[in-house]
Amino acid sequence: MAFGPVRPAMELVLASNFDDRLVAEVASLPVTTLFGGYPVQLTGGGRPPRILPPVDPDRFRAHLAAVHASGRTFYATLNSSDLGLREYRPGYLDLFLREVAHLLDLGVDGLVLALPALIEAVRSAWPDLPISVSTFARIRTVTQAEYFLRLGARTIILEEANRDFRLIRGLVRAGAEVEILVNQSCLPSCPYRGHHLNTSSLASQPGARCPAFELPILECGLEYVRDPAKIISGIFVRPEDLAVYEEVGVHRFKISGRNQPTDWLVRAARAYSARTYPGNLADILSLVQVRGSRGALRRLAATPHSPATESLVRAFEPFGEVVIDNRAFPEGFLRHIAAVDCEHTTCRSCGYCPAVAEKVLRISGQPPSVYAPPVDLPGATSLLAELGAPPEEMTVDPSRPGGPSAEGSRA
Repeated sequence: MAFGPVRPAMELVLASNFDDRLVAEVASLPVTTLFGGYPVQLTGGGRPPRILPPVDPDRFRAHLAAVHASGRTFYATLNSSDLGLREYRPGYLDLFLREVAHLLDLGVDGLVLALPALIEAVRSAWPDLPISVSTFARIRTVTQAEYFLRLGARTIILEEANRDFRLIRGLVRAGAEVEILVNQSCLPSCPYRGHHLNTSSLASQPGARCPAFELPILECGLEYVRDPAKIISGIFVRPEDLAVYEEVGVHRFKISGRNQPTDWLVRAARAYSARTYPGNLADILSLVQVRGSRGALRRLAATPHSPATESLVRAFEPFGEVVIDNRAFPEGFLRHIAAVDCEHTTCRSCGYCPAVAEKVLRISGQPPSVYAPPVDLPGATSLLAELGAPPEEMTVDPSRPGGPSAEGSRA
């Protein structure tokens, strides 16, 4: 009897908050890899330190011991997109390689990197160390990915382009192992993303002045306030749609949420493992654009603030209750999107995602057609100075790999 080719098993790549209970709770799930890093690192690590749990070398080592005891691997995130020109200082790469050596001594199995210069430096010292190319590298073409593959990277992680199936098929043909980030809620083709990535990268480096909240996230959130239907045209992937990727040769799926509590991470991992989530899809998506912005604005309103703050607080209040009924999506939702050239058309001319949003999305109980967007809103840049913090709270201690020198409030 003839059988078709055997499809590789699903692999979940899960964010770690360094809670060993997380490892135990996902023991029965196809989580093959966890990832994370120190809140403050020489290169930065892709998330502002205020939102991450503190971790010192002893906690790091103990957590990796638990990860390895469960038969899984751990990748460290050194994935900044901007080094603040520090890479030109004499001895910088030596310090970087020393930091990598420290991580390997703790038990790290691989690295997530975004900058070719850092990949090249790692390859010169550890020719066989597994390297994944971060979403911060913003891979959008096969040619771009080939440069990273020639440098010795193994895996290409896609976030912004995770609905570009022409690209995904090309990457697979080029020999890349493709990893799809599934539970972020960013705008499609977000114009604020470059600024966001660089802000997060710089904020997590030693001596950085870490803002209380990132301006690009607020700008992104205001896009959703103006048009909530854009949430559905964003870059998330439903658990029910993983098979669409597997059919084109992808079997690694990344679940983000290093700043999330253990129960949240376990819920997301179980949903994607089961390939279904019958409840509110917002339960397993980041939605930081509306949740984080709403929380940051409410904190600002509790302090001396500009008139613009009150207007923006009111604008985000309806987003305290966002429901995405995962059972109401039309069959073949992602297959339809895969057949549309989203990169070269507009949501207005297509109309598919806005129509789906009307069925599945509720903002404070209202569908997008009933929700009334606010008018005459001030721009996010009107709060640029307020989104900072007093200097003594903004600077992270370069001598502490375990976190910022002052906890501050978490976004």
